[in-house]
Amino acid sequence: MEFLFQLSPYCDPSLKEQVSSALEKQTELRARAQYPKLWRITDCCSARKGNKTLSPKQRIRYRIYGVLLVVMGIVLVVPGLMEPKELLLPLIAGIAGILTGLFTLWVVGGKQRQDKQFDQAAEKLLKGFAAPPPAQVCFTEEGMELAGKLAVSYPEIDFAAETKDLYLLTWHEKVTILQKKDLRAENKACFTSFLREQISGHGTFYSVSPE
Repeated sequence: MEFLFQLSPYCDPSLKEQVSSALEKQTELRARAQYPKLWRITDCCSARKGNKTLSPKQRIRYRIYGVLLVVMGIVLVVPGLMEPKELLLPLIAGIAGILTGLFTLWVVGGKQRQDKQFDQAAEKLLKGFAAPPPAQVCFTEEGMELAGKLAVSYPEIDFAAETKDLYLLTWHEKVTILQKKDLRAENKACFTSFLREQISGHGTFYSVSPE
């Protein structure tokens, strides 16, 4: 069985968000495999917070809290450092305030910085596909072929994601993006199952936002 994609320009603005989501999930899964203990702690903290997303107003408010905690901590630390024996308690409270404030600022800004990084990576990737050559990508029993030559075998693929409009595959630090609309109509019903089956056991298949 073969599945054929006839490449066409990647012009849909919504592709950026989809590629960004797929890259984020790929990065998370890789990090989970490398640092399982750290992610167990992260998951526990997320569960306690209820996975709530902060609104813009809440982000601003928490940034203000963080800055105030740092400032108050400095105010307490300075005299504590000058007279540590007499002002030990204010010194400890000041250090705790600074650390809490910095942590608050890091938590609030961390997600935004991370999202921006994935968006930039997605934009860069899509620029490379803005004007693809009139080539065909074919998936056979052996692997993915480009212009009639084997580009990658299935055991080499470590991650594949399906989004609403595309498939994203990674292997050996390489990435390829294929639009669903470029897949021949008679192949669309079977390709997802075929790809999932081919990489099972050695790679990860993830549906970010499938149709």
